[in-house]
Amino acid sequence: MFNRIWKNLTLALLVVTFAPIGYFLYQNLETAKASVVDDAAKRVYLNSVVRAKDIEATFLKAHEDLDYLRANSAVMTLMAIPHEERLKSAYWVEQATNELKLFLNLKPRYSRVGLLDEFGDELLVVFRTGDKVVSLGETNKRNRVTSQYFVKAAEAVDYSIVAIPMRASATSGRSIKQGALVRYATKMFDKTDMAKGVIYTDLNASEILSSLSRVSFQQSRPVAMVTHKGNYIYNPFEKSNNGDEPVPRGSALPENVSSEFEGGVSAQILSGRNGIITDAPSFIFGFSAIYPQVGSRDFFYVVFDRYSRNNFAPKLTGIMKEYFLGAVGALLLCLLVAVGLSYTLTRNLSKLREGVEILGRRNLAYRLNIRSGDEIEALAEAYNMMAGSLQEYSESLEKKVDERTKHIKKVERQLMQAEKLAAIGFLGAGVAHEVNNPIAVIITRLELMAKDVDAGKLDTVKKDIEVLKNHANRIGKIAGNLLTFSRDGGKNVAAVSLNEAVERVMSLIEIPMRQKGLEVKTSLQDDLPPVLIDSSSVEQAIYNIVYNAYQATSSGGKIDITTASDNSGQVKLKISDTGQGIPADVKERIFEPFYTTKGVGEGTGLGLSITYGIVRDMGGTIEVESEPGEGTAFTITFDPATRKRAVNE
Repeated sequence: MFNRIWKNLTLALLVVTFAPIGYFLYQNLETAKASVVDDAAKRVYLNSVVRAKDIEATFLKAHEDLDYLRANSAVMTLMAIPHEERLKSAYWVEQATNELKLFLNLKPRYSRVGLLDEFGDELLVVFRTGDKVVSLGETNKRNRVTSQYFVKAAEAVDYSIVAIPMRASATSGRSIKQGALVRYATKMFDKTDMAKGVIYTDLNASEILSSLSRVSFQQSRPVAMVTHKGNYIYNPFEKSNNGDEPVPRGSALPENVSSEFEGGVSAQILSGRNGIITDAPSFIFGFSAIYPQVGSRDFFYVVFDRYSRNNFAPKLTGIMKEYFLGAVGALLLCLLVAVGLSYTLTRNLSKLREGVEILGRRNLAYRLNIRSGDEIEALAEAYNMMAGSLQEYSESLEKKVDERTKHIKKVERQLMQAEKLAAIGFLGAGVAHEVNNPIAVIITRLELMAKDVDAGKLDTVKKDIEVLKNHANRIGKIAGNLLTFSRDGGKNVAAVSLNEAVERVMSLIEIPMRQKGLEVKTSLQDDLPPVLIDSSSVEQAIYNIVYNAYQATSSGGKIDITTASDNSGQVKLKISDTGQGIPADVKERIFEPFYTTKGVGEGTGLGLSITYGIVRDMGGTIEVESEPGEGTAFTITFDPATRKRAVNE
């Protein structure tokens, strides 16, 4: 009854404590999932904006450099000479040419500088070819009065600088680094503010490509660049369009964002504004518009970054795993609190019941020690008074001496059983871990079997039944070993194999040994003669020695267990370890009852004493060899069952 009350109270407390914790964990998990998307959107947006600002700074620098060229004294002097006399002024032509060459040598971001007169004739053209800067020959000069850049510069107001796109898209068969991206042009004026010609310079595409593809701690991802019509200038998301190699002719690379992404996405990217797109099915986008010409929105470029939603899966899995572990930890904590609180509330009832049961077994010396300050304490006091009266009456009987003798023997057995129960307590965690694995498999298989039965897959169900049978047998074997070990010994003497006793003990204690990091080696003789012993008692003796070896051996140490029969037929069990060893003065007293070198609360000093008594009662002997710092070896020797049987006969 009390067990049922304890379970119900535990369940109620568990629900009350874990329900709000589970709710808040769920809310935090949803927030964490949303933050993954927000972080990705922020990252791609900042990457596109920062790189766009770098490119915009390059465009503004081009305006400044063209203003510098326009104000150059040699260029201005040449343009101030009357049209018909300019070409005859070889000195100023040479000076202006040298100034333009010097400009290109100092400014590698530009590939060409040109100077046209008021009629569109090319006066000076300096351009970069390989590592050299050369001038355009007279025979190659042309009239550019109808050229777009001359017309736009002539139409510009006063000192305005116009920007003309030189590349509409990434051209097949041509490297992105080759050629100019934008040409900047402006009018030249004399001292009377009369227009005398046009000067221009070409900004290299490689300069822009460097800003797009450069990777640093702050800019860890390259970005793409398209024109205001959506044509790709640079697309780092395709391996064949990295800027260092020509775009393959006839390649299937996307040429325009409109053909690559759905209309809503491309429309937002080409809107001429900065922004983020988080509702696209496959990617998250961050984009930023750049206007090459100050004060003009005739054309622009867009820098954008994209982040695949497929990249979210590992991050979300990691977050869910962390929160799952947190939920499991919270559940275990709540369970621990609920169990502890339930046990505190019901343990006094259990003590009272236990006292009544002990009294029913004629243990009149037992007293309840309950200090709860309630009716249960009063009931316990009444119980103690009744037990005291019964004890006084019992002690007046003629069998007082016999009863005292029986009581002493009972206490002795309880001490022995207490040692065994302490061992079972130590082994419990490892056994629980060993049992949990097949139980988990059984539960999973049962769920699958239910589905298979519904689907009519009887062959699969038969196979699953075999799996369940194997794992159930495994659990039964573990439970059987633990039950055999825990059985009260001394009453079932029979001819048994000492190997079986060793294997049962090791199946239980090997788990904590592995967890501690000990190397355990067993070497059991196959044809070992049987011995006449009580298997349960000898198993306790073996456990006591092995447990002492476990305590004395540090992680990385080794424990060896061997069985063998010698030439005389005697059966020997040797348990050795590489622990700290036993000093000579301690070794002489290790089999004395209640003698221990451990601290208070760490040992009773009964383990080896009980072991010695069990081996002696079974007709065997026990020897110990030890050197401090080198380890300890215990050897137990029994006569074979055939020899004992002959003696008994």
